[in-house]
Amino acid sequence: MKLSITAILPVLCAGLALESARAAGPVTLKDHIKPLLAEYCFDCHNDTKQKGEVNLLPSADNPKLAENRKLWEKIAELIESREMPPEKKPQPTQEQRDQMVHYIEGELSKADCTGPTNPGKVTIRRLNKEEYKNTIRDLMGVPYEPEDFPSDEVGYGFDNIGDVLSLPPMLMEKYLAAAEEIVRKAIILDAPSQPVKKRLRGEQFESASEWITPMENKALGMYREGEANSKAPFPHEGEYIFRVRAAADLAGPELPKLTLGVGGKTLHTFEIGNGGRSTTYEFKTTLPPGSHRVTLGFLNNYQDATNPDPKLRGDRNIYVEYVEIQTPPGPPPARPESHRRLITRMPQPGQEHEVALEILGRFLPEAYRRPVEKAEVERVAKFVGIARQNGGSFLEGIQASFQAALCSPHFLFRWELDPAGTKPGGVRELTDYEIASRLSYFLWSSKPDAELFALAAKGELHKPEVLEQQIARMVRDWRIRAFVNNFGGQWLQIRNIWEVGIDPATFPKWKDNLKGLMKEETERFLEAVIKEDRPVTDLLDADFTYLNDELAAYYGIGGVKGKDFQRVTLPKDSPRGGVLTMGSVLVSTSTPTRTSPVIRGKWILEQILGTPPPPPPPDVPPLPEQKQVNQTASVRQRLEQHRAQVECAGCHNRMDPLGFALENFDAAGAWREMDGKFPIDASGKLSNGTSFTGARDLKQVLKANKHFVHGLTEKMLTYALGRGLEHYDKCAIDNVTAQLAKRENRFSALVIGIVTSDPFLKRRPEVVARN
Repeated sequence: MKLSITAILPVLCAGLALESARAAGPVTLKDHIKPLLAEYCFDCHNDTKQKGEVNLLPSADNPKLAENRKLWEKIAELIESREMPPEKKPQPTQEQRDQMVHYIEGELSKADCTGPTNPGKVTIRRLNKEEYKNTIRDLMGVPYEPEDFPSDEVGYGFDNIGDVLSLPPMLMEKYLAAAEEIVRKAIILDAPSQPVKKRLRGEQFESASEWITPMENKALGMYREGEANSKAPFPHEGEYIFRVRAAADLAGPELPKLTLGVGGKTLHTFEIGNGGRSTTYEFKTTLPPGSHRVTLGFLNNYQDATNPDPKLRGDRNIYVEYVEIQTPPGPPPARPESHRRLITRMPQPGQEHEVALEILGRFLPEAYRRPVEKAEVERVAKFVGIARQNGGSFLEGIQASFQAALCSPHFLFRWELDPAGTKPGGVRELTDYEIASRLSYFLWSSKPDAELFALAAKGELHKPEVLEQQIARMVRDWRIRAFVNNFGGQWLQIRNIWEVGIDPATFPKWKDNLKGLMKEETERFLEAVIKEDRPVTDLLDADFTYLNDELAAYYGIGGVKGKDFQRVTLPKDSPRGGVLTMGSVLVSTSTPTRTSPVIRGKWILEQILGTPPPPPPPDVPPLPEQKQVNQTASVRQRLEQHRAQVECAGCHNRMDPLGFALENFDAAGAWREMDGKFPIDASGKLSNGTSFTGARDLKQVLKANKHFVHGLTEKMLTYALGRGLEHYDKCAIDNVTAQLAKRENRFSALVIGIVTSDPFLKRRPEVVARN
């Protein structure tokens, strides 16, 4: 193939320029960068004129860029994105831009990645609500929902950050109450259930006779012979006690007779004396379990107003206030799997302390997520002895011991205590047990399982090949859904969908149950990318999603039947595909009545690219929401007027074009061609000159942007460590992204890179070494 000289000349010139630069020696601040800053930047950023409150002159003479790190990082970002110099000012060539950016990044990297390693330190932190719930499930074998716990604070975008996870007194009270409830569900006492009394009020009995009917005082009036019935449960076989509270009008030669029957069989006949005064009559009988019909019968009505004997005159009636049924003591409740797993054997007399040590010696290492000293087991086992001294049983004492463990700081907090002799300011490698805990709470939001504990006990977990094997196992486990919900939900901010109240008058097809369906779609999609080890760029653009019939119909996608979610291959011409065009994201980044290109663009910058804009200036009014305004100008036109304000233009020029690309999706996540009566204009242009139209183009632009993988790595490392990132983490982030590139950006490579990084496997001592 022949190439024309005009085609090859630019390549040759670029190569000659590069070789010329190399021959001239290394790039320096004084000889290369400062002259460029003087040519393009000093006019607006000097001692007398400081646009954006920035003066570049002092920094341009200091070759130690790390001493003014934030300024140089911002300079590199603005030069690379072509946001600086402003459009109307002279512009550096691409080669000059590259030279400045590479120099700045290289000097900062040199400061971060040479010399002693600094893996940072993670503040001791308590389990957040999700971690507590999952840990209880896996440790105790019983479900528990900490719904009344106070909400966890959020730092750096996540609710597992040690610096903000405080322990207010109210939460400690909740922990105490929760521990008692959890232990009683998990460990069942041997004692049989206590007798239970149930009353059937007179008004609860029904009769076909009009002469047997409830009275105003809720008693049952029986004025003629007949029966009344009511249903009652009999939970188990045994001796039941019936207590009938009744009174009567006496008349005639005998007392009123009231029968009691169960299940169609008459069991006893009471003679109701003490006319006019209520008396309790008792009867005992053995009955089988079940739900049986209880019958009351009046046998001997009498009425004679003319009898010569005054004692035999009158009207005989019975009045039943209630029938009380007392159940017999029941058998000991069935022991659940949690009881059988936690209480492996019961002691013989005299063996209580020995068996308590055995049970707790197995439980505490799992609860505290590390080996325990014998003294720690002895301390908790004392509760068994205290319970027995106060007349309690062995199991009651064990319950108290488990409650104490669940309220211990060693359970409630994730500890990484530096051993005695550790030099302050130095670096230590985490123990295998600490690595197991970090790994399990990163991927599962729960305690390490038996396999992680076993590898930690053997001292093998820290080995890179072992960690890689465990990551492959853990992402295939069902517990990875916790990572999807907790990391994915907070990274994409789809938890915010519950806070957006879509206006049904503006969007008549909207139903609030769609929020849950949209969130489920995103979570299932994230889980598929993880378990199938797809490239992380598939998060932005993919040819499949998960839908059920209702959500598919709302999106306008046919062929999906049934309420269950199913994997759906998207049509080639579908605008959907990837998280940006999922309803959960679109709704979460809208207002109740309209789309917000600003919110959507800001979300892309922050969550997808990891390059958040500065906060807005004070006193800038929001866009008006009145319907008459909406009818006279499109959202794009109103934003252009808003962007005309000088103090707003800089940030909006970065955010708005990204948001406009999603304008074909309305605030409720549905596709549209018009914004009211205005045609949708989904075109945009980035500050570096890149143009695009619509969601498809935008996704390709973002996939090609190096900031996406870098930003995702930063977000995930923050979540994995439970702390905010610092400048000394940059080298680790760069190493992870380099590994990703070598492994086709696979999700597993991202996790492996994070888990095998220095910040994850090491820490700086937090306190001065203890004696």
